[in-house]
Amino acid sequence: MQFSSFSASELRASPKIQMLDSYKVEYQAFSLPENSHKTPVVFLGGAFQSFSSFRSEVELVYTTHPVILADFPSQGSNDQLAPELDLEDYGNLIADFLDLNNIDKVILLGISYGSAMATLFAASHPERIDRLLLSGITCFRRESLITLLEDSLEMMAQGEMQAFATTAVCNLINHNRLEETEVSPTYRKVMYRQIARLNENEQARYAQNTERLLRFPGFEKFPKCPTLIATGEFDNFTLPSENAAVARQCAAATFAIIHNADHLAQFERKEAASTLFHNYMCGKPIGDVDGVTVYNPLAYDPADQRLQSRQRPLEQPYTLRDGQTGKEHTVRIQNINFAGCELELVNADLSLNESSRDLFLSLPETGNDYHVRIMERDKRVLRCLVIQRELKAADALLTYLKDHLLMVRDNEPQREEGQLA
Repeated sequence: MQFSSFSASELRASPKIQMLDSYKVEYQAFSLPENSHKTPVVFLGGAFQSFSSFRSEVELVYTTHPVILADFPSQGSNDQLAPELDLEDYGNLIADFLDLNNIDKVILLGISYGSAMATLFAASHPERIDRLLLSGITCFRRESLITLLEDSLEMMAQGEMQAFATTAVCNLINHNRLEETEVSPTYRKVMYRQIARLNENEQARYAQNTERLLRFPGFEKFPKCPTLIATGEFDNFTLPSENAAVARQCAAATFAIIHNADHLAQFERKEAASTLFHNYMCGKPIGDVDGVTVYNPLAYDPADQRLQSRQRPLEQPYTLRDGQTGKEHTVRIQNINFAGCELELVNADLSLNESSRDLFLSLPETGNDYHVRIMERDKRVLRCLVIQRELKAADALLTYLKDHLLMVRDNEPQREEGQLA
């Protein structure tokens, strides 16, 4: 493979194109002359990421290794639609791309969606992996995550791009932990606008990628190579416990928590994340990286996670409205946070169940109604997801949870961050 010298302008330049039969791979390759003989590092990004998303990481890794940024069909900025491909097919495409460029072995970094592709390749081609680094990985079988992904597809299909963008931002950024992650309102607005303005091709690619995740049955085998799995401690999209569970399945894995970060750890804590990844690539110790705690995955206890408290309003009751029937139900909020709530029906109604898809919880103190989806029902108790549809309403809910007179229920057992309250 021919490598170029790295610069910010080169990173923004049009990518090279490699055809694998009918499939297009867009890529950029950078290396210092003295590093060109070393094992290259291949970056595979997540949803809404482009090559420029990795600028900080590339600047660092470029000093020690060749760097390859690759977008396979419908990934990143690659506009080729490929609805027929499953996640497993991408592992084979990575192998074909390396073969065509005479690359025997790589260090592979997969972020979010890219982590699944990287894992499948590493498990199927162990001889071609020197080291594997993953961030934000899960087996994608948690019902609340499936519901959020399915809901996002529905919003996009209906042309509700503002609602879709709000849901995406609220899924990827842990709004229960904005103080700790220090995500600014400006960052959230920029991300919202980027997603709300996706063009027709970008929407189609998002839909195809999400559908691949939804039909993915799970990993049948796991990598045997040295593996680092890292995630933000407040990741409520792919939970730390889920990342650790994948690490426990790998033969030679290390698990790391990046403090005061969520699913977007590499953006929120750039220095900590970049140093952690680069040290691991270079075979250097990672136990003393500032802002990171390293675990043997077998010793990681999810009970140690700092979770968002669930709160119960002193004012009761509230109203749950069914948008399909127009019927209103009187409920008591047993507990609530930004991600979910537990409601108790004052009067039993068997029509309310998991198939009720148009329910709205009215919170007069916020001036808004919030879309909720029932995940479980036990007699009169409904455990629900809160799915955000409008950024100002989401901010109003945050203010309500923070400043309104609430009774904190600290003595009750808590579920994992991001799961239902």
